[in-house]
Amino acid sequence: MPLFRDVIRKMKPYKPPLEGRSDRDYTLLDFNERTIGTSPEVKEALKNFIDDDRLQVYPEYGTVEREIAGYAEIKDSHVIITNGGDQGIDIICRAHLSNGDKVIIPFPGFAMHYQSAGIQGAEFIEPVYNSKDGSFPLDKVIDLIKHQERIRLVILCNPNNPLGTPIEIDDVKLILEEAKGRDIPVLHDEAYFEFSGITCKDFIDKYDNLYIIRTFSKAFGLVATRVGYVISQDSNLEELLKIRGPYDVNMFAKVAVLAALKDRGYMEDYVNEVMKVSKPKLEGYLKNKGVKFFPSKANFLFLPVDNSEAIIDGLKDQGILVRPKQDPDGHKRVRVGVGTSEDTDALIRALDKIL
Repeated sequence: MPLFRDVIRKMKPYKPPLEGRSDRDYTLLDFNERTIGTSPEVKEALKNFIDDDRLQVYPEYGTVEREIAGYAEIKDSHVIITNGGDQGIDIICRAHLSNGDKVIIPFPGFAMHYQSAGIQGAEFIEPVYNSKDGSFPLDKVIDLIKHQERIRLVILCNPNNPLGTPIEIDDVKLILEEAKGRDIPVLHDEAYFEFSGITCKDFIDKYDNLYIIRTFSKAFGLVATRVGYVISQDSNLEELLKIRGPYDVNMFAKVAVLAALKDRGYMEDYVNEVMKVSKPKLEGYLKNKGVKFFPSKANFLFLPVDNSEAIIDGLKDQGILVRPKQDPDGHKRVRVGVGTSEDTDALIRALDKIL
């Protein structure tokens, strides 16, 4: 048997519960995806790309990175495209972490943060979110940065996945300032930026220890094409490009992004429906039923309920998938995605039968 590194042998693969989702016509509220298709402009552009006989040509990224920079309102040189937001996380961890280093990942956190850091042999330091309201453990994070040895990376998920709760931008600035004085990079994961509006992009020029990760998987609905991007200072991105392959993002992703950015209104209409119509509707229903949920800035709600299995199984029986997730105390709870107003009406009808 091949000799694998000890750190790999000790890890478990991240296996999200994807199998069987397409077996029937489920309403998919388990992976925070768009619940309706992406822009018709994207579909047309992909069809045209196939018909143009360019599948045999290597991809190039200058045009798409300029368009992304324009969308993000940053300098062209402050962005690189990646194979999903996950690759951005991975190359940052590979650039900064080695065996025995420590990484701060407030718990609970996104699984890929742990996987990418774990592959490098890093030790997880996990200050815990508040179990009552899902608030961020700022004082604990600052204290760790000040006093814990061998901290080589801080990962902030804002808003948090799975809780949905935000970190105040002023608090992020405090962390950046404290970490900068110790040459510790900070990864600010903005996967849900389009829904939350939360971003640190205005800090890029001041803080050379800041990385921002974003994705086209969520609000834009390009999850199948696997495309995201990293925002940081030029010198940082030059180092990351030594790790990211020159052709890692395929041409389908590039074509899809260019088309999606030309039709931003399609994405914005969906976000507005989710955040201004569907989410308030669901929150109002849960309040009336006495079901607790954490304050969320994303397109999902975290329900710290005791009967999580009954809710998950009961919804699945009615054709709706939601996701089991751990709360700050490690107990299994429920994360519910928010889709269109029609999706939310169906969810409320199904919850009525369970609650």
